[in-house]
Amino acid sequence: MGKKKSNSASAAQSMESSVAPILEIGYKDPLFTVAAHPTRPIFISGLGTGHLFCNTYDASKLEEEMESRREKVAELDKRAYAEGKIPHVTKSVSQSKTKWWTSVEEYPNDAPEAQTNITTDWKTKRHKGSCRHAIFDPRNNSLGEFVYTCGSDNIIKKAATDSGKVVGKVDVTSNYDNSKDKLTRLCHSTSHPFLLAGSEDGHVFVYDSTDLSSNKLKFKVSQVHDDSINHILSMSQSPYHYLTLGSTTLAHIDIRKGIITQSDDQEDELLAMSYTTDELGDGKADTVLVSHGEGIVTIWRNSKNNLMDQLSRIKINKTASIDAIVPTMNNDSEELAHSVWCGDSDGLLHRINYKRGKVVETRVHSTVSGKYGPVDEVSMLDIDFEYRLISAGMDRLKLWSNKETDDVDEGDDSDDNLSDSENGSGSSMSEVLTSGDSGLDSEDEDDNDANEGSEVDDVEELSEDGDDVDEDTKDIPPAYKRKRRDFSELITKPKTKAIDINKLTKHDGTENDTSQPQSKKQKTKEKKLTTKQIRNMQKHEHGIRRFEGL
Repeated sequence: MGKKKSNSASAAQSMESSVAPILEIGYKDPLFTVAAHPTRPIFISGLGTGHLFCNTYDASKLEEEMESRREKVAELDKRAYAEGKIPHVTKSVSQSKTKWWTSVEEYPNDAPEAQTNITTDWKTKRHKGSCRHAIFDPRNNSLGEFVYTCGSDNIIKKAATDSGKVVGKVDVTSNYDNSKDKLTRLCHSTSHPFLLAGSEDGHVFVYDSTDLSSNKLKFKVSQVHDDSINHILSMSQSPYHYLTLGSTTLAHIDIRKGIITQSDDQEDELLAMSYTTDELGDGKADTVLVSHGEGIVTIWRNSKNNLMDQLSRIKINKTASIDAIVPTMNNDSEELAHSVWCGDSDGLLHRINYKRGKVVETRVHSTVSGKYGPVDEVSMLDIDFEYRLISAGMDRLKLWSNKETDDVDEGDDSDDNLSDSENGSGSSMSEVLTSGDSGLDSEDEDDNDANEGSEVDDVEELSEDGDDVDEDTKDIPPAYKRKRRDFSELITKPKTKAIDINKLTKHDGTENDTSQPQSKKQKTKEKKLTTKQIRNMQKHEHGIRRFEGL
């Protein structure tokens, strides 16, 4: 029996942003990890089968194709509505019957050879078990040059990003106290060759990333948490200091000395954490946002109480867990600098402004049943080099447009925008536009896994001129000085405007004028009365508002 859609999920969809993906990839096998390159249009995807894929995309062409198809879909829907063939015209991305963005299903099996906007650079069988986590090298002197992966085979591998060739690896099993322990998470220092690995038993192992093949353990912090390490985050104050999440606590560790502080028991599983964009840009990273299993995000500050307990919380979705969180990495707008993205187990994406303590934008990653559950739960988030959001679950990956829209809540709490769609998706004549001309360009090649135990994996090169890529990337700026877009028009604060209750229910007829007698008082107190007057048709849950009957 399918999972019943929660009230929060329905409310979020009614407040859905009109921002659409530019690329969607459905994977044949379960997707376990995704990593975006910090300075180039490249992403890595690791699967439950142990396979690792490296893809390059042309974002500008994907954006152009998406906008062109979207205009055609909108024109067809308007024509069908005028002819009475559909009940309404919807601008909802998730309710559209047609995908106007580039879409590929059953990757890599069904990747069209004619597609040039997304290519597979290489693919390989990287681990004997599942590929659990992948990260790019974050150091400025080797930014994005190497990719580190760990698998359920308890091996960490370091490979060149351009070729996929393994240049170092370490077997962690010799450092385990329990032979049944498994690796869960990786983290690399932003300045030193320290590669950290967390395990299911709550240990943190540290290796020299420049000498992995020596199999020498540099540091070990035992029993940081009672359960699996869910996240590791480097701290700006020292290359030896890190934050870890596990079970129901947050810990501050020194990899040389052990645990410095451990938070109070939060009585809720802590799943992921991130710093804020504005503080990352300033290099101080004092505020930490932590996602919880009970659908909230909590705010912590090291300067306040040494991260011993949360200071405040933001309610997101009481029926779902918040499995992933990532900063926007965009300092060009104050609104975006104060925002983080989080993904939940209902398949929804929420941009929250931690300064205002509320959800300001919602996108829908998945609404229909996936291969592995009622919806494709958002368990992975990342930001590409031009601040595009990447969302992923076990079933599929979506690369979202970075174009800004006017339907995002950036004003007062009382100044909310209505969704362009009515309840239900209705019919659409735009189904005549198929997505058959979209997809990935890769050859049908079989993986050669015979040399799994060797120092170098068998990597399938799908690009003959891969060596030329290095020439174009020599002058890559540091991580926090990447390409910036012009947001001058967005920085201006929007004018506050009152909501006319009669206009909100205009489509119901003039009889609604008598059913809302309190609307005359709106001018006196706009904020309070707006919520009270439309309570019967607008329900407010966890920072998300649902409009019923519209």
